[in-house]
Amino acid sequence: MADLTKEILLASGNQGKLREMKEIASTYHYRIVSLKELGLKGDAPETGQTFLENARQKAEYYFKKTGLPVIADDSGLEVDALNGAPGIHSARYGGLNTEEERRAWLLHQLTDVPDPQRRARFRSVAVYMDQHGCIHASGTAEGFILRQEKGSGGFGYDPVFSTSLSGPTYAEITQEEKNRTSHRGQAFRKLFALLANKEQADRQASTRQAAAADIKQITRNGHHGIS
Repeated sequence: MADLTKEILLASGNQGKLREMKEIASTYHYRIVSLKELGLKGDAPETGQTFLENARQKAEYYFKKTGLPVIADDSGLEVDALNGAPGIHSARYGGLNTEEERRAWLLHQLTDVPDPQRRARFRSVAVYMDQHGCIHASGTAEGFILRQEKGSGGFGYDPVFSTSLSGPTYAEITQEEKNRTSHRGQAFRKLFALLANKEQADRQASTRQAAAADIKQITRNGHHGIS
């Protein structure tokens, strides 16, 4: 079982990510700490050329700043008809400032694209970093970009993304439903499972080392007792 007292900093100021992360982490008995709780800003560099590079940059930045174990992720939307764009630039797509503007620009770009060719996927890479190093996991959610926004939940591109052309968007389903199928939910669950397994293996190794040390000491004492 995971360490019930373990606190992990989420390297993001995005409240949507924070909600997702807290719900998933709770099932593994970890407590997620937000940047806001520590009085930190979301000012980590993101100059990588891949989702993994960006996630590692953010994790390393906040680990060095706080000394706390950190989880960071970098996620984005890849649209086949746009040659994979917006990709790692999803949060800054079109140079626009708001989620609403970026969604509108995306729909405009796809105006003449037939429904069957509006295939897209969300991709996420999550990184955990502490004093012992880092581990990472990834997840993808395949689907389509619809022709108009639907739903009021979620964040980012959720209102225009659906796993099928006739199904609900990510903005129309519950957080629990989204966590079961979403790219970020997949990545976080894989990462927490890896972390829990690693901690269990570390504890077992420590137990074996302690037992070996005890046996060595007993053997040494036994030799000393021989006259």
